[in-house]
Amino acid sequence: MSSHESRIPVSPVAPLAESRVNHKTDFQSSAKTTGGNDMEPRITELETHLKYICRDLAEVRGDVKSIKHRLAYSAGAAAVVMGLLGWVANSRFDQLVGLMSS
Repeated sequence: MSSHESRIPVSPVAPLAESRVNHKTDFQSSAKTTGGNDMEPRITELETHLKYICRDLAEVRGDVKSIKHRLAYSAGAAAVVMGLLGWVANSRFDQLVGLMSS
């Protein structure tokens, strides 16, 4: 009877560490051939865009905070108005029934 290990086919896949090294060297060689000096203005441009995005995000956060406060005040005001209307309706219920029935 043959062992299990003898039946396993040998795959031509390189070990993970070796493939990572190959990718790194491929990346470094491609970066050098495309021009390393072209990266600096692109990085500066990306940094500038990131600053604008952060600034805009801060403005949006401020707007959301003010909208939350306005909604809270509006809900509070609506509750007060509804409470007053309920109190008036309760204290003048007989007059309201008379107005509705006529």
